[in-house]
Order: sequence, then C-alpha cells, then structure tokens
Amino acid sequence: MLRGSLVTGIGTLLSRFLGMLRDAATAAMLGMSSGGVMDAFVFAFRLPEVARRMFGEGSFSTSFIPVFAKLWNEDRTRAWQLFTVALCRIFLILTAFVLFGELACWLGLMLFEPTSKVYLAAHLMSVMLPYLILISLAAICAATLQTLGYFAIVSAIPMVLNIIWLAGILVVAPMLSDDPAGRCYLLALCVLLAGFAQFLIQIPVLRRLGGRFDFNGKAVAPEMRTMLRNMLPTMLGLMSVQLDILAASILAWIFSGPPGVPIRWLGRIVEYPLHAGSVAAIYYSERLFEFPQGLIGMAIATAIYPLISRHAAKKDFQAISDDLGLAVRLQFALGIPAGIGLILFRIPLAHLLYQRGAFTPTDTFRTADMIFWFGFAVWAICTIPVMVRGFYAVGDVRTPLRIAIGCGFLNLLLCLALIWPLQEEGIAIGIAFSAMVQATLLINRYSKKHGLLRFRDIASRVVAALVSSLFMAVAVALTMKAIPGNDSIADILHIVGGGTVGLCVYLVLYRIFGGREIGIFFRGKERERFKRFSPKRRRKRK
Repeated sequence: MLRGSLVTGIGTLLSRFLGMLRDAATAAMLGMSSGGVMDAFVFAFRLPEVARRMFGEGSFSTSFIPVFAKLWNEDRTRAWQLFTVALCRIFLILTAFVLFGELACWLGLMLFEPTSKVYLAAHLMSVMLPYLILISLAAICAATLQTLGYFAIVSAIPMVLNIIWLAGILVVAPMLSDDPAGRCYLLALCVLLAGFAQFLIQIPVLRRLGGRFDFNGKAVAPEMRTMLRNMLPTMLGLMSVQLDILAASILAWIFSGPPGVPIRWLGRIVEYPLHAGSVAAIYYSERLFEFPQGLIGMAIATAIYPLISRHAAKKDFQAISDDLGLAVRLQFALGIPAGIGLILFRIPLAHLLYQRGAFTPTDTFRTADMIFWFGFAVWAICTIPVMVRGFYAVGDVRTPLRIAIGCGFLNLLLCLALIWPLQEEGIAIGIAFSAMVQATLLINRYSKKHGLLRFRDIASRVVAALVSSLFMAVAVALTMKAIPGNDSIADILHIVGGGTVGLCVYLVLYRIFGGREIGIFFRGKERERFKRFSPKRRRKRK
C-alpha cells in the first residue's frame, strides 16, 4: 500500500501541478466570463471530465481489478480474454451512448440560434463526446497494469491531457484569432487528441507483459457479468462528489443570466440568482480543492484497494478493518490540515494561478470565496473514496450507492435553497456539506455492518489533527502577515514560507499529540506488514 501510495501520489502531484499550469493558462486566455464563452466550454467539458474521473482515475478499476486479479491467479489465458472482452463490450456500450449524445447535440444546434450559449455548448460537446470512448479503453488498460503492480505508467496517464492542453494554449492558440469561441474549439480538439494518446501509450507496456487480443466471450461470460453488474453502482458510489459538482454546474448553467433580468420560464417572478461566470467559478475553485483530494484521497484509495481485496479473498475481515482504519486515520491526519491550508492560502493561490490576461481581480475573489467553503470538506472528499472501496472489498455495493443517492438529493436541495441568498457560495456550501455528511455516514455504516474501525483511535486522531491544525493556522497567519506585498512574488513567499512553517508546526505537534500514522511512510514496524505485497518480493519468491 505504501509503495503504491507513494508512486501514485508522486504521479498525481506532477499531474496536478501540470493541471494547475493548464488552468492558469486557460484563465489567462478565456477569463471567467468572456461573454459566457468560458461557461459554455466548462459546461460542455463536464461530461468528458466526469468520464475521465470515472474511468481514468480509479473508479472503473474498482469493479475490474477483483475479477481480473482472480483470473490472473487461476488462469492467465482467461485473464487476457477478460481484458479483451471488457475492451470490446465497453467500446460498444459507450459508442452507442456517444451516438445518442451526438444526436442530442445536433438537435440543440437545430433548435437554438448561433448566438445562444446553448448552441456553443452543444457544438463543443459534440467535438469532445468521443473522448468518453477513448478514456474508457485507456482505463481498462490502466486497471490491468494496476493489478500487475505497475503504478508508474498509470499515474502518468492524466499528465497526457494536461500536456496536450498546454501545448494547444501556448503553441497553437497564439496562431489563431483572439476570438474566445474559436479558442474553445481548439481546447475541445486537444481533449479529443489526448484521449487517443492516453490509450495508445499503454499498449507497448501491455504487450511487453504478454498482453494479447483474445476474444472469447463464452469463456469469461460469468466474470464479465459480475463486472458489469457491479460497475454502475460502483462508479456511482465512487463518483458521488464529482456527480454532485456536475449537478451543481447544471444548476448554475440553468440559473445564470443577466443581472436584474427575471426568469421567463418561472413566470418572471424572480430574477436570475447567478450571473455569467458562475459555471467557470465552480470549475476554477474545484480545480484547487482537487489538488489535495488527488494527492491524498485518491493516492491512498488506489493503493489500498488491491491490499484489502486480497484480505477479502482470504475472508480475513479483521485485517480489512485494521488496514481500512489505518487509511481513514491517514486521511484525517492529512486531509484536515490540507483543508485548513487551502482556506488560508485561498486568495494568494487564486491570485497567483489565475489573475492575468482575461482573468480579473473580481474573478479572483469569486474563486477564493468558493474555495473557502470547499476547504472545510477536504477531509471528507479524501475519505469517501477510501471508505467506498472498503465496502466494495467485502462485496457490499448497495450501501455506498444508497448513501450517495441520498447525499446527492441533499446537495441539490441545498444548492437550490442557497443560490438566491448566497449566489455561487451557496453552491460551494451545498457540495461541501453533503460531502461531509456522506463521509460520516460511510464510516458509521461500515462499522455497524462489517466491522469496527476503532472509533476511539479515529476520534483521537481527529482531535490531534484539529488542535495541531489550529496552531498551524496561527503560525501561517503570522508568517503571512510578516511578508508584505500583494503581487505574485508576495504570493509565492506567502505560500512557500507560510506553508513550510505551517507544515513543520503541524508535524511536530501532531507527533507530540500521539499521531503515528504519517510516520509509516518513512519508518516504523507498521511498515513491515506491507512489504510482502511488493512486486519485488513477489518476484523473489517466484
């Protein structure tokens, strides 16, 4: 788990860093409003983005890995047959979905005027929809490599999209006109090209491992049925936060309009609560809080799942609870200070990354206001993927699905209720609160149904993390106050200087308060129990 966490975490760190550069370049080119162009692009990009998260960042692998791993241990010929059949079936299913989506986009183009924001969004979405097929094929390859212990190439796949996107902005866009809509079409083509690249770069590695195309649907029919039966509820459970953000973006799109203009389809009783740039504000703030979520939450969740799946195969449920409890304590120990740090650095981060070109100071504060509320839920957003995988390891796919559906409705109700008094911040509050409720319910239900997670240990770690984080916040605030200025250099000094001081204060205090979890990444007896699962040890035994 530690080896996989570190490799995945490093890859995720590099990918998130490239993603921040990508978003900074996008903000400079298109800003937040751009007459609604950026809103249209973000709205059109949401579905491919959710598909990328769903397939490309571990959600698909949760249903595929246990089935493939079982066959790999029993009969490797059948394992490659499952790989081939999954590749073909998913390709056919998503091709049908994409064709339906293209038809819907064509109807949108027919029904709306070219000057409408719906027309531009439909046109952009029609370009990017095939990405769903490509990223699903890449995900099957990535899940196979994960099962075989190859985390490095898998963690590098998300970088491909960021690199191609950046190349489009920095190299190709300057050759085009200054028309924001034209540049959005360029970004849409970059997304499509990245899908091809993410799939193709994995083929040589699979071939070197003995991978082959061997279609035999009858030979792996039971395993394929098991995987497909679990895939939809698995994805919905793991992607709950991203689906909540997708739903919030749709609401922001629907309820955005010119200031002071009443909503015609509501009988002109109320005015539009949101304005141009609301969808983009969700996107830019989401990109910042996803940095710790990817680095902490997904890294540990991706690495722990094969481990607890092996415990489940041996019916060792106590080991599952022990390792899952350790992962949850790690999420609290890292997620709580990460969220508070995000709150403290929200303005320097938004100013440093985004405020240039078409991105105005008003846009910076709109983004920072949303980051403030998202920061309170970082621990929950990091914990959800770990807990959901714990349920799936013991064969329970219904409980996290029911909790996700209930919290999804809660998110919609909160967003609808809060956008009138609080505008965009109401959306951030709705998403953050529903995520915290979901994480709490997942921990509670798992302990009641499948084994205690040592609540006393978790509670003590939460208290230690909170107290240490409060002292960390004071140290960071004093450090930032001692550094004058409000330009980019000052932002860097605030983030680097305040972050270094805060990190040192937190680690020292957390250790004084009895925290041991973070130390297992570096040394300690607890690390020894994971060594037997490393690929190097497996090769030595063979």
